[in-house]
Amino acid sequence: MKVIAEVEIMGKYGIFYRWLLPAIIFQSVFMGGGFTTGREVMEYAGKYGVYGIYSVILATILFFISAALSYEVARVFKAFDYRTWVKQIIWKFWPIFDIAYVILAIIVIAVVGSAAANILEDMFGLPYMLGAIVIISTVGILHFYGRKAIEAFETIGTVILYIMYIILWAVTLKAAWGNISEAFSAGLGTGGPGKAAISGIQYFAYNMVVVPAVLFTLDRLESRKDSIIAGLNSALFVGIAFFLTWLSLLGFYTNEKVVNAPVPWYEIMKIVGATWLRGFYVIAVFWTLIETGTGMIHSIVRRIEVQMEEMKGISFTRKQEALLATLIIVLAILMAKFGIIALVAKGYGTLAWVFFVILFIPLVTIGVIRILNPNWMKEFWEKA
Repeated sequence: MKVIAEVEIMGKYGIFYRWLLPAIIFQSVFMGGGFTTGREVMEYAGKYGVYGIYSVILATILFFISAALSYEVARVFKAFDYRTWVKQIIWKFWPIFDIAYVILAIIVIAVVGSAAANILEDMFGLPYMLGAIVIISTVGILHFYGRKAIEAFETIGTVILYIMYIILWAVTLKAAWGNISEAFSAGLGTGGPGKAAISGIQYFAYNMVVVPAVLFTLDRLESRKDSIIAGLNSALFVGIAFFLTWLSLLGFYTNEKVVNAPVPWYEIMKIVGATWLRGFYVIAVFWTLIETGTGMIHSIVRRIEVQMEEMKGISFTRKQEALLATLIIVLAILMAKFGIIALVAKGYGTLAWVFFVILFIPLVTIGVIRILNPNWMKEFWEKA
């Protein structure tokens, strides 16, 4: 009877919830921001030409290490909101992460808001605020309906986004394959492997903030194996997308119009004659903005709610949660007016090193020790 009970417990959740859903949410939030525009990949890999492969490889390896360790910390210590989670690795210094995370979350949402505004204006001549109203309303509605609505929306979004990207990658790589071959033959690139690798570390470091958006799904993990497989899938989902986007951009490495564009993908579609794909692309960009906003805002809302529960014993109503989510995204959309290139280069680049120091280094040192020995200095960690 004991063996049967253990099997039932281990089989409580299926493979989808344990191995795939965390990766889907990870990918959904990761592929927001400047990624869907192409600007982010251009900044941290594309501008180095053929040397950008070093950025791609290093970032993907670091994503795996970070995701697997982060998921296991969450599972072992039942830390499914980001304040509880970050306390497990940086103790009472968690407010530093709190401040940096909220700032970056707003910048990430602002980046896609800026991209959406550029595309709407170029394609349809529509006013900026029209797209903003649609996005604000959708994020608020998703938070009103809660966790199941968010999980369903992001799962469907992943399918839509990958269909769009598979078509976009196929069309682009077919049209630009000659240019890509020539780039490799001629060794076109700047900065060399060293600078590209450093950019890969930066790219990974600021994207570590994707992890808190995944935490609410990790209460279904049942073993260390689940954490490792979910972490590997998370890294593969984003690493493959990163590689194929970098390879596509390499085909236009000598085209200044693409290299300097706020939305490189949009310029590429014009060049390869894929204007028919623009409608699908616009849907994907807006869906991505909503996914990114919803994922990151959900983690912020959940963090505030946990604090309220601890201090006052109360939780948000659905209306209050929707209102808070709406206020956060309004602030982000106002910030989008600074422009996508400045936000990606300066905002992301600066905060990357902050997260590398306050999060990644403690994760691979203190985090590993605590995973292997959860009772290590137990009283000390409980004081956090």
